[in-house]
Amino acid sequence: MKTYKSACSLDCWDVCSIRAEANEDSSVKISGDADDPITRGFLCQKGYASANFYKDPSRITKPMKKNESGWQEITWEQALSEISEKLGKIISTHGPQSLIHYKDAGHGGLAKNIDTAFFNSLGGVTTPTGSLCWGAGMKAQQLDFGQVYSHHPLDMLNSQCILLWGKNPVDTSPHMVPILKEASKKNIPIIVIDPVKSASVSLATHHYPLQPGSDGHLALAMAILLTEKKLIDTLFIENHCLDAENFLQAIRQFSAENLIAKTGLSLEQVSELTDLYGKASSATIFLGYGPQRNRYGCRNIRLIDALGALTGNIGIKGGGVNYANHYMSQSIDKKHLLNPAGESAPTFPQPAFADYVLSTRPGEIQGIFVTLSNPLVQLPDTNRSIEAFDSIPFKVVIEQRMTDTAQRADYVLPCTHIMEESDFVMSSMWHNFFTYTEQVVDPVHGVKHEFEIFHCLAEKLNLTSFTDQYPCISAYVNSSIKPLCEKLNCRPEELIGKRSFFPGNEIPWQNQNFETTDGLYHFYIPREKEDLPAVEPNDPHYPLHLISVHSRHSMHSQHFSDRSDSELPEAFLSSSSLNNDDLSEGDILRLISPNGELTCRLVIDESLPKDVVKVIQGWWHKNGSVNQLTSQQLTDSGEQAAYNDCFCRLVR
Repeated sequence: MKTYKSACSLDCWDVCSIRAEANEDSSVKISGDADDPITRGFLCQKGYASANFYKDPSRITKPMKKNESGWQEITWEQALSEISEKLGKIISTHGPQSLIHYKDAGHGGLAKNIDTAFFNSLGGVTTPTGSLCWGAGMKAQQLDFGQVYSHHPLDMLNSQCILLWGKNPVDTSPHMVPILKEASKKNIPIIVIDPVKSASVSLATHHYPLQPGSDGHLALAMAILLTEKKLIDTLFIENHCLDAENFLQAIRQFSAENLIAKTGLSLEQVSELTDLYGKASSATIFLGYGPQRNRYGCRNIRLIDALGALTGNIGIKGGGVNYANHYMSQSIDKKHLLNPAGESAPTFPQPAFADYVLSTRPGEIQGIFVTLSNPLVQLPDTNRSIEAFDSIPFKVVIEQRMTDTAQRADYVLPCTHIMEESDFVMSSMWHNFFTYTEQVVDPVHGVKHEFEIFHCLAEKLNLTSFTDQYPCISAYVNSSIKPLCEKLNCRPEELIGKRSFFPGNEIPWQNQNFETTDGLYHFYIPREKEDLPAVEPNDPHYPLHLISVHSRHSMHSQHFSDRSDSELPEAFLSSSSLNNDDLSEGDILRLISPNGELTCRLVIDESLPKDVVKVIQGWWHKNGSVNQLTSQQLTDSGEQAAYNDCFCRLVR
């Protein structure tokens, strides 16, 4: 038996360390790394399933080409020759801007970024900007702090109050749960702020079920009460904040009672919450993505950030407003990793893919190359996204399985799995642990790593600048992590097969020197004339507010492929939302929005607020995707998909 060190490649908070034991009979036992302070010896069900997918019988193992009679297997030589010929023709005839490279975060390894380096070498292909996931929150923290950092996971135990704001770690970050349980033993208050009574409420001392989209109203009401109760850190805001006086003056124009009325909570509840947070000697906020998935998402996060600044909970042990963590990524050589294109390369907001293809540039997009993503499930406005994708004459997808996006392509190229490759895997969300993974098993016959795929395409297109710059995969990765290795005083080869920690920012902003242009924290200034608009229904035909949440068992759509074709998504509503309709648990119903409809099975959940419907996202088209209901609405900043700006009605 031989033991290897690998890592979970899912785009997840935890980025777990994996121990893989390869036996002489070729079997492999996969488990969580017991020596790692994050993984603690266990993997969640989605991580375990993902790590074992390399041996899934449904995996694509040969290049596929669609013809009039359906899919046929072809050789790699045929696939790469035909694809390179078509790419060359599109670029020479219509220009590189007529080609879209669509990618997301389906794999956390650095080596997979060779796709971006390749397409940038073509001279300005069209690419998406913004995010389907976290863009508004990222923009908010960049505006406030200058950069996005999080505290060391174990620093939570130094806090005297923990707020999980729109965050459900039981389902989405299970390795935070043991730390929360340790905090509970220390009698640290754990507060969940969420419209949904999620599984994480079982860990909490308090739950405040606010109305969806009212997070900014709650944060502003808390800011007003903090000032009235004299629970603000005057020294911090006077010395380390820009526009503090303007912020304090601006919030006096608002009525706390009116703001609280928008949240669905009582004045007593918000006063209690304010005391728990404001009177703690150190308090930390961990943000989920829900509060920024509406049209006012950036504003909402900036107002929540302001609570940390007002109370001086920035730069101290047990403090912080934790959203993501880009500390380690700044020590990656992104110029080498990504081979950046010039400023003239066209872009579009990722959530607005369909409108961009069909309306902004009708008939101009001649090809699309999809990597690390399944956009026809994850993009909002599914029906229009399918129409846009189908309108593009030439479509290539790199995949391990026949996803809904792959099904509508012209070519599908099979790629390697994390167990079949060596890569550098790190988190951009929570902690600063990383793994330079070892290859555990030989690749399944017929699949290729993306590096080899794009290297072959470059050779056929005679892109010598690309092939010369990126001669082999190990040099690509090692050169990309050179700045990180210099800080760790080691060679890249010394990191292979190890789980390591990148030190230096365990308590962000401890020196009170922010990465804004002036080194100060920047307050968002709310204006009364804007009346702090809320996300509310504006059409009586669609009274139900839809919120789509992440699944415990799947990272987005990656683990829904094995569901029976007859299985339906579940729609969770309280009985008060049914308006005395003759409906019972398990009944089949349709949710209808201005963008489409979704057939679901009813689940009664009395913990949900009235007129709120919850649906788990990630289901494939064969069962029904919640994004058949959502629109291409963008957030106020950050080009984030406003998934939770969706209203619908229920029809039996």
